[in-house]
Amino acid sequence: MNDKASEFKIAMIAPSRIGKTSLVTAVLQDTKELLSGTPLSIRPSDAKTSARINQHANQLRGSLREREFDAGAMSGTEASFEFNLSLNSPGKEKNGLNLKLLDFPGGWLPNLLHWEGSKEQNECAAFVRQASVLLLVVDASLIMEASSSREKRAIDAILNIAETEQIVEEWTKERHALSSEPALVIICPVKCESYFADNGGSRDKSEELYQKIWQLYGNLVDIIIAEDPGEIEILYMPVDTVGCVEFSHADWADLDTATPLFRPSFCVRGSGKQKVSGANDILLAVSKQIIRYEEKRRQKTAENSKRIAEEARKHAENKGFWESIAGIFGETTSDKAAKVARENADIAIKNATTTAELVQALANKKFGKRVKAISTGEKS
Repeated sequence: MNDKASEFKIAMIAPSRIGKTSLVTAVLQDTKELLSGTPLSIRPSDAKTSARINQHANQLRGSLREREFDAGAMSGTEASFEFNLSLNSPGKEKNGLNLKLLDFPGGWLPNLLHWEGSKEQNECAAFVRQASVLLLVVDASLIMEASSSREKRAIDAILNIAETEQIVEEWTKERHALSSEPALVIICPVKCESYFADNGGSRDKSEELYQKIWQLYGNLVDIIIAEDPGEIEILYMPVDTVGCVEFSHADWADLDTATPLFRPSFCVRGSGKQKVSGANDILLAVSKQIIRYEEKRRQKTAENSKRIAEEARKHAENKGFWESIAGIFGETTSDKAAKVARENADIAIKNATTTAELVQALANKKFGKRVKAISTGEKS
C-alpha cells in the first residue's frame, strides 16, 4: 500500500480465461449501482483499462444477444495487465482511492515463484509480494460440473493449486514482515449463477459449492494460518459475474496431460440483461482493510511522542487521502459521522461526499449473505 499515491494493490491469482476481466467488470457495475445517487463514482483511471473493460463489455453484450454465452470465447490474458480503478468525487476531490488489480497468465506462476522469468514476470512477482489483497479467482462451473474421475483429477492442474499454495506461502511470509499493514485473501468463485437461487437461479447448490471449494483450498488456508496465525483475514466471496446465464455444457480436453482444458458454455435465461451479484463485497472488504490499517497506524502513532507527531503534521504539505482517513478518527464531528455510519451504513453511503467518508461508510456495511469469514484476521 502506498500512502502518498493512495494505492491499494490487489493481485488476482488464477489461470487464463478463468474470468478475471469479467470479475473486474462486475465490480465496476455492482459498485456503480451501490454509489448511484451519490457524488462519488468508481471508474477506469486510464485509457488502457477503459479499453479493456469496453472490449469485454462489447463481447459480453454480443454473446447475451445471441442467447449463448461461451466463456472460452472471451479474450484471455496472454500478458500481464494492470487494471487501474479510481474511487473519488470527480472534479471536486483531488485525492481519492486508486485500486490496482494485476492480472497475469496462470502459466507464469512457476517463474514468479523463483524469479527466473522475464523482466515483466519479475515485475509481476514484486507486485504480488507487495499486494495487500490476494484474490484467488475460481471457476465455479469447473468445480461443480466435473463428474468423471479424470475430470475431477484435472481440477488441480487447471487451477494451478500447488503453485498457488506456494505463491500464497511466500506472500504470507512477506506480509508477516509488514505486520503493521492488514492482509486479506479472498477465495472468489465466479460464474456462480447456476448454483445460487438468490439471483434468478432455479436451484440452490451454494453449500455444495462451498464444501468443494473448501476441499480444494483447505490446505492453502492451513498454510496461511500456520505462517501468520491471527493476522491475515480470509474470506469466501462467490460472485455472479453475468447473472442471467445457466450452465449448459462443457468441453474437456487433454485430461491426461499436464495442461488439461475446460471450456464451459452457458445458455441465457430471461431477458438476457446482465445482473451482477456479490461483486461489491470486494470493495467492502477493501474498505474494511483500509480502516483497519488506519486503526493500526493510529495505534503506532500514539506510541510516538506528541512532539514528533506535531512536527510531522506541521511539515505536511497537503491533505491527502490517508490524512483524510486519519481525520475521520481524530475529529469530533467525524466521530459522530462514523457512529451514524455504523448505525446505518446505507444512509451513510448515500450521504458521503468525499472518498474518506465513503470508505468509512463502506467499511461499516455488512457483507452480503453469500460471504463467509474463514479467518477474521484478528488475534484471539
